[in-house]
Amino acid sequence: MCPSSRGGATDEFNLFPYKTKCHESWHMLFLNMRIWEIWYVIDEVHNSIFNSDNIFICRSWLSVCELSSKTDLKSQLTKEYKVKDLQECWASAFGGYESSKARKLLKYMMLFMTFGADMPDLKRLLNNGYLSEFFTKFPVRDGRTWAFKTCFGVKDDWQTIKAKVSKVVRQSP
Repeated sequence: MCPSSRGGATDEFNLFPYKTKCHESWHMLFLNMRIWEIWYVIDEVHNSIFNSDNIFICRSWLSVCELSSKTDLKSQLTKEYKVKDLQECWASAFGGYESSKARKLLKYMMLFMTFGADMPDLKRLLNNGYLSEFFTKFPVRDGRTWAFKTCFGVKDDWQTIKAKVSKVVRQSP
């Protein structure tokens, strides 16, 4: 998912049905980071938040954010937050404290990037003929390419894609 503040579209492939409190916690942790930026640093962020002996920490992982000015970004990077508050935000955003839960939720979000509004309708989505028709109608491009490759690899057959979708859905928080 790509925030609108960084050029993300407001289409079905860039929206995730997040509860308001969880979404606010997400932005407290990541501001306007893109999902792929988060994916590559999620363990580092988790370690910073949960393996710190400090009471306060700065969110150094935000260095990739694009804000209205460099001053705004510097302010965000140097502002200190209570570790306990960031831990609560993490639990709210990811449905638990473990980094493994975070990765599972991120993959679930990637399925929404890949399948858009069809994602909640698993029965339809897991139909071989429908998948073929879907990808013909909505070819995988841009950030969706990254989400598809991260979830399914470079070239997977319909059965493997269906199995992986089912697994991610079963494991999602």
